[in-house]
Amino acid sequence: MSRTVLQTAGFTAAVHERLDITLVSGARRSLVVKRVNVAADWTASRTGDRAGREALLLDSPSFDAVWQEVASPYLAFWRDGGNIGLVMEDLAPALLPDARLPLEETTEDALLGAIASIHARFWCSPVLDATWLAAPHHYLGLLDERGTPGEGPGSLPAALGQRVSLGWAAAQRHMPPSVARLLSVPAVAMADEWSHLPRTLLHGDVKVANFAMVPDGRVAAFDWAMTGAGPCTIDLGWYLGVNASRLARPADAVIARYRNLLARAMQETLPDALWDSLVRVAVITGARMMLWSKALALEAQGAGAREEWSWWLDHLQDAAR
Repeated sequence: MSRTVLQTAGFTAAVHERLDITLVSGARRSLVVKRVNVAADWTASRTGDRAGREALLLDSPSFDAVWQEVASPYLAFWRDGGNIGLVMEDLAPALLPDARLPLEETTEDALLGAIASIHARFWCSPVLDATWLAAPHHYLGLLDERGTPGEGPGSLPAALGQRVSLGWAAAQRHMPPSVARLLSVPAVAMADEWSHLPRTLLHGDVKVANFAMVPDGRVAAFDWAMTGAGPCTIDLGWYLGVNASRLARPADAVIARYRNLLARAMQETLPDALWDSLVRVAVITGARMMLWSKALALEAQGAGAREEWSWWLDHLQDAAR
């Protein structure tokens, strides 16, 4: 067996290692081990995770139905005090290319369909009362302007914290007062406004890099460290915000496509009034998590940045009304 420490994108405190194994038979296996010190991980601190949410998902039979909707890469896990470990198949050959290029529509349909099928499976399920799941206010407060750098377990990594701080300052220079007021509502108060909406299981971090297209044609989903319960479009808003350069369609078409896939998975159509409320959730969530990044791109005059900024501002002004 040979061991290689992996360099991963992002700002997580997790350590990843690949194990290349030669069996007695001569066959080869490649596995990935993920280790997390929960107390030292800023996303865990900011989302109320004290015990290792990703391992808890695997250790809870009530959530086994997740793996009927998406493929599981997990082979084993352990929990040891404040540390967790996960052993997974190495999905590197099945990962989508790490490039700022739009996905194929069929690929995006597969990802959106996988997310929608999870949402449909756990729609208003009683298992969502599990106390270890992240709540809507955790997502709203993860990177919003009230979550700029500080000190202590929940402080942002220095490089990310600096960008978030600069980005929200830039956003304030370009947003109208109505949007500024909307985004300044405390996360808990905003989440309380959504308490009447149907809840479901959320993946919590639906960036393209957390999914793979496995050989049997299914979508594998991993990195469930922020899994939670709330309105389904919290996931959709994060998808729109973090995957802007990867969208196969204009954002409004992505929203419409997700709605169709959700209706198909639920075998019923959501009423227009409910759907309008859920779209508002998506817009506000996506903005509170990623509008700072859109503002930095706008001031840097990045390709397509002005159009992206305009889309979010138009929809945020609608949400403010």
